[in-house]
This record gives sequence, structure tokens and C-alpha cells, in this order.
Amino acid sequence: MKKKKWWILGLILLVAAASGFYYYEQRSVSNNAKQSAASNARGSIMPVQKGDITRKIESSGTISGARQADLGFGSGGKVQKVNVEVGQQVNKGDVLAEMDRTQQELALMKAQNAYDLAQISGTNNAKKEAELDLKVAKTNLENTTIIAPFSGIVTDVGLEEGEQASSSSTAVSLLDNSVFYADILVDELDMYQVSLGQLAIVKVDALGDQLLEGEVSQIGMIAQSSGGITTVPVTIKIINGPAELKVGYSATVTIEVERVNNVFKVPVEAVIRRGSQSLITIIRDGEEKTIEVSTGLSDGLNVEVRSGLEENDQIVGFNFALYDSTRNSAGSRNMGAIRMGGFR
Repeated sequence: MKKKKWWILGLILLVAAASGFYYYEQRSVSNNAKQSAASNARGSIMPVQKGDITRKIESSGTISGARQADLGFGSGGKVQKVNVEVGQQVNKGDVLAEMDRTQQELALMKAQNAYDLAQISGTNNAKKEAELDLKVAKTNLENTTIIAPFSGIVTDVGLEEGEQASSSSTAVSLLDNSVFYADILVDELDMYQVSLGQLAIVKVDALGDQLLEGEVSQIGMIAQSSGGITTVPVTIKIINGPAELKVGYSATVTIEVERVNNVFKVPVEAVIRRGSQSLITIIRDGEEKTIEVSTGLSDGLNVEVRSGLEENDQIVGFNFALYDSTRNSAGSRNMGAIRMGGFR
């Protein structure tokens, strides 16, 4: 009987010792977790930075030239001479192609003689008729020659010497390659940010990693809808486009719609929105505190802080403590009242 009592007492002591050891281990684990969390929080500290923030709009489109023209003869006839070939650079006023003009020259000569005679002895109606006939003859003669209406590069030659041409045939295609443009469509919701003269970066797939400078040169007057999306045509003038650039190439355009320079900027994840307040947790003079700040422009990654920060402040990453306390006090249904970032 006495042995049994000692055995029970020993068992009780063993259980008590095991419980004490478990409590000690759990407390150590808890303390280690807290120390680890504190260490992680300290690891997310970053000094306040100054820099530039830019808001951008991106869209895709195609490259176009300043002007394009499909040129042909004004009347039908036999092609006598083609003076250009594909890829040739021409100047405004250059003769590109000529037609056999024998009949037109003869008609002009007759019209000129009739006009001269009418001026000597013809009635007023005869003089007027002769004048009109002379104008028609001159126009017909002019129609036997294709003259470049602007300087540019020949992109296509559709006729050959000796071939019979009609007034509807395209003989020469001409492109004004002095300036290139990128034509894009911008969502109507972003149009309030777009204005003439804004800087743009144009990336042309065919040119690899080369980036071209441009500016907004034209904003369409008529919006267009497709698939439930309404867009506005916007034209980007490319500055100093390379010779390798071609009409029809695909392009991606990034328009710089707003910029601030040399401002305090922090990651959007470091800012908590609570109602109308923007809050940031910082370390100032060795003390960690949460302060209210005034924010400005954001590029989606960083946000401008207009007031509230000082040069030597250090930003603590996401404020878990404030987030959790607000969530617990407000309840899960009111989580919309606080959100991190949220900057356009």
C-alpha cells in the first residue's frame, strides 16, 4: 500500500515537470517568434528617398508617314517613259512618268491657233469658246505627265514603258518620309490626361530595343467604339526617326502625362489609407511612430509624399499592427474603410 502511494506521488511530480517544461518551451518559441517578427520589421526599414515620379499611358498602334499618294495619268494612253524606280528619293516637281503626248500637243496647237484667230476677228462668244478650248487642251497635255506633288520616296511603280495606261491606273506610289507618326487609340477614361505636346516614347517591334522620342501632335475629334470600349485616335509625331522605320510597322507608345521632380517618394505598399487619412509608419529620432502624410502623384509603384516626412526619416514597410487593430475593431465587413496603396 505504501509503495502504491509513492508510485502515485512520483507520477504526479513527473506530469508537473513535463508541464513546466512544455510551458517553458512554448514561452521560448513565442519570444523567438516575437524577436523574429521584430527583426523582420527592422529588415523592411528604408530611408526616405527623393526622386522623380512619372504617370504614363501606354497604347499600341502602327507607324504612318506624313503623306502618301497613289499617282496616275489624267487620261488614257501609251506610257512613253518611267523616270523612277522603287526606293528612289524624289523632290517636289520632279517628272515621274510621261505618256505619249503627240495627240495632246496637236490639239493644243490647233486650240492656240483658233484662239489667236478669234482674238482678231471673232465675236465675243467665239473668243470665249476659243479660250475655253485652249484651257482644255493645256489640261489634257498636262495630264500626260506625272509630277511629284511633294518630296518623298517612291514605294511602288505600277506601269512599264510601252504599256497602255488608263486614267484609273496607279502609275507611281509616293511616300513623304520626312516625318513618321505612330497612330494609336487611347481609352476615353484616360483622355483627360492627354494634351498636345506631351512627350512620348515609341518602341517599334522591328527595331528591337531601340526607343524613339516623340510627342503628341494630334488628338482626334471623333471617338470610336468597338466591343463596348470607346477610344479616341491620337497621333504621335516621331522626332528624328531612323531610316529603317517603315510605314505599317507595329509600335508601342508610352505617353508621359504627368511628372514631378525631386520629391519625397515611398512605395505605395508603405502607405495605408484609412478614411480620408494617408498613414505611414516611420522611425524618427530612434522612435517608431505612425504619422499622417499628404500624398500626390503615383506611378503605381511609388507615391509622392508632399508633406509629413523629413529628410532623415526611415520608412517601415507595411504597418501590420495598425492594419490588424483596425480590422479587428472595425470588423471584417468594414474592411473597405482601409486599404493599402490605392493610388492610380
